[in-house]
Parts: sequence; C-alpha cells; structure tokens
Amino acid sequence: MINRKIGSFFVLLAFLALTAAARPDQVDDYVRTVIAERHAPGVAVAVIKNGKVVKLKGYGVASVEFNVPVSADTVFEIGSVSKQMTAAGIMLLVEDGKIKLDAPMSTYLPNTPEAWKAVTVRNLLTHSSGVKSYSSLDGFELFRHLKTDGFIKALSPHPLEFTPGERNIYSNSGFSLLGHIIQTVSGKPYMQFMRERIFAPLGMTRTADRDPQFIIPNRAVGYEWEIDHLTGRDGVLTDLMGAGSIVSTITDMVKWDAALNGKNFLKPESRSEWWKQFVFNNGKPSVYGFGWRISDIRGHKLIGHTGQTAGFGAANFRYVDDRITVIVLTNLGELSLGGQIAARIAKFYAPGLSLRSITPKPEPIPGLGEKLLALLRARNENKLDTAPITPQLMRSLSTERAKANYRRIAALGAPAIASYVESDETGTRPSYRYRVEAGKRILLWRLTIDDEMRVSELSLEEEE
Repeated sequence: MINRKIGSFFVLLAFLALTAAARPDQVDDYVRTVIAERHAPGVAVAVIKNGKVVKLKGYGVASVEFNVPVSADTVFEIGSVSKQMTAAGIMLLVEDGKIKLDAPMSTYLPNTPEAWKAVTVRNLLTHSSGVKSYSSLDGFELFRHLKTDGFIKALSPHPLEFTPGERNIYSNSGFSLLGHIIQTVSGKPYMQFMRERIFAPLGMTRTADRDPQFIIPNRAVGYEWEIDHLTGRDGVLTDLMGAGSIVSTITDMVKWDAALNGKNFLKPESRSEWWKQFVFNNGKPSVYGFGWRISDIRGHKLIGHTGQTAGFGAANFRYVDDRITVIVLTNLGELSLGGQIAARIAKFYAPGLSLRSITPKPEPIPGLGEKLLALLRARNENKLDTAPITPQLMRSLSTERAKANYRRIAALGAPAIASYVESDETGTRPSYRYRVEAGKRILLWRLTIDDEMRVSELSLEEEE
C-alpha cells in the first residue's frame, strides 16, 4: 500500500513537471506575436544555457497547404549560417596539413585569373577578398550545376571590388570558392566531405543539401509575404554551394552548438582562428571571423550569424560570456527576421541585453537624432523627401516590400524619442545606432551618412 502511494506521488510529480514545461512562457508569447504580426508560417527555436537545452520548440506550420505543424524535426534552409560550417570544413583541412590560411587561393584552385593572385584563403573566409559576389549576377542559377572550372570562368570577368584585405564586402562568391577548394583538396564533392567529416560524426543526421531534387522527409515549404498576402517562394534558386546551401533541423543545430561548446571538434588553435576578427591592411579590426560575425552588444560578446534564402530565414547567436545560445529557423523569407527573433529571445535570458538597459550618450554629430526621427516619420507617412537621403537609399526605401515593412512599423506608433547609443567604425564609413521609442515598442536603428550629411544607409537592427 505504501509503495503504491509513493508510486502515485512520483507519477503526480512527473505530470506536474510536464504540465509546467508545457505551460506558455514569455518566449512562447513573443514568438506567437511575431508569427501574427510578421505573417511567418512557422518558427523553430532552441535556447541553450550553460550547456543545457532550456527551450526546444516549434511554432506554427511547416506547410500552409497541408497544415503540417513545425516540430523539432522540421527541416529548414539555414542560408548563410552554412558559412560557419564551410569554414569548419576548411579548418579541418588546415589541421590535415592540406591548406594554409595565408596561401593564395590559386594554390588550391586551377585557372583562377591573374587579378585574383593576391587573394588568400583567409581573405575568402573573412569577406575581405574583393571578389564580386554573384548574388546580383546572372549565370549562377542552381539548375546550371556549375563545376569548379565553370564557376571560376563565369566569375572571372568581374574585376575585384577592392584590394584584398583593404575592407569587407559581403561575398557569397568567396564562400562558394571555399566550397570548391574543399572539393579540389579533398577529392570529394562538397556535401560528401561535409557529411563525412562534420555532420555524421556530430550526429547531425538531418543536415543535408537543399537542392530541391532531393527528397527530404519533413522538409518545410518556404514562403514570402507580398504586401498583403502570403506567396510561395521564387522557384529559380541561386547555386549557393558553400555559401548557403545547407538544410537542417533545430535538433541538429543544437548538436552543432554542443560541438562548438565541447573539446573534440576542431583543435584549440583552429577555434581561435575561427572566432578571431580579421585585421584589415590598415590595422583596424573587421567584424568578421571565419563565417562568423563578432560583435559587442551592450557589453555582451556575440559570435553569431544570420541566414537568408528565398522563403527562409535563420540565426545562430552565441552570447559567449553569458553562455547562452539562441537558434532560430523560420520558413518566411523576410530579411533579418531570424536575427531579430533570436536577439529578442536572448533578452529573456540575459536582461542586460535589453534596449531598456541602455544609458543614452551625447551625440557625436549634434542633431543627427532629430534627423533620424524626421526621416522615420516621413517614411511612416509615405512622404519621403529626397534632400536628406541618397538616391540609392531612396530607391531601397521605395520598393513595394520596403513600403509594406514601414506600414507595419508605422502601426507600432509614431517615433517620439531618439537616444544615441554608439558608433560603429568597422565599416567603410562610420555608422550610428539610435534607440527610438515608438508607441509601446523600442527600436534600434542604424544609420550611415555621407560627406554631404545625407543618410546613405538605414536599417532596423532590434525591436522589443
């Protein structure tokens, strides 16, 4: 009788524990709000704190057509989060003694043009090569299945955009070239090498090539939000081999994070290189390591990256000093959505990351905050003036997608107060971050100005 009562007691405890675990929390409420406001079909989230998974959950649907819910096994495209994995593949070959980081890329790739002779493997890994990104070019569609020679031949006519090591311009071409280096040096197709040396050893059994020709169980469908309705993504895909061609699940991404936190994947010296900021020719630091962006967020070191492909978004944010990792996968192709969700979720676990914790600083350029407020108000009211912004930014803000995004932002409330946060000197020109209060929301805007004091870049980085 006593044993039966004790057994019943533990069953009750287990039931209560499961009930508590299933109870909606702040993260659940937030993600469901995002799904409603941003029209995201589905989202998968993982939070790892002090090496333990404290959140692993799917929200919404992987397929709108079939009403299939997102689960821990739903397969998403992870976009440029793939780059950190490609970089890891390069580092494994460095450990094998087959690649030297500061060797010219031509050492490993035949028939590269003379103009690329100063481009090193390190330059490719840090977006400092000057090789033009094919993202805006024709001829690199997935259906072409370009081999190494064909890829180099298609890219060769385009001149370098700057002297290697002089600065950064984000380049998918650089990471595709790294994928071709992996193939040439290893003698194996890129994905076979990645599977044999990384994915299989780490137990990432659902991580694979995104090519639509492959039948992948539980693959999510990608979507776009077009002003006022959901659409399927564009079927003409770019070949992102090495740069953004990987699909994975939130469960496999947790295994990836465990490998990064462990001691058995990559040697200490390889990890040091992987997560070290590149130094430009002028001695200034870049924001990029090898496939990772490295930054300081209000005193919290962040090593992370976002990913974006047609119909999908992703983020892998590692707040290393806080020992918190937030991973987000979504099947909506809205720019930066994965990163915005990950950044907001992190604040539930590390309140010091909140925009509310910022102490305003004196403006380095008096009146810049008021200029930003005037621009935001004009944009919200669809009354942009060309005088305070560059023609390039005007074109960017005038697209139908940009207008739809600003209608959403305008609905949050009128921007009322702009407080200067910090400057960022890592780009080709300094940029400035401002915390802007709008209704019940707080937004972090980044802007860059040109020599004529016109705003040349404007982006929303955080929202809470």
